Amino acid sequence: MKTLFDRASETLEQAAAPIKRHPLVYRGLGLMLTLVLYSAGVLAADAVSGEAIFPVAIVAVYFLPAVLRAWMLFYWEVRKDVRELREHLQSHKVA
Repeated sequence: MKTLFDRASETLEQAAAPIKRHPLVYRGLGLMLTLVLYSAGVLAADAVSGEAIFPVAIVAVYFLPAVLRAWMLFYWEVRKDVRELREHLQSHKVA
C-alpha cells in the first residue's frame, strides 16, 4: 500500500525526469527553488514581526547559513559531475 508521500515522490520523479538529463540545469533550478523558499521564509517572518531588528537577526541566523549551504551543495555536486566526466573521458582516451 503506497502512502501519499510515496505517490507524491513518484510524481515528482516523473516530472523531473526530462530535466535530470541536464544535471547543471537540474541543480541550478534546485538552488533557485531553495533561495526562493528561504527568501519567502524571511519575508514571512518579517511580516509577522513588528520589530525592526528581527529581520536582521533572522537574516544573520537563518538566511545566510541556508544560502551558504545551498551554494556549497550546488558547488560540490557540479564538481563531482565534472570529475566523473573527466574520468570518463580519460578512460576512453586510454582504451
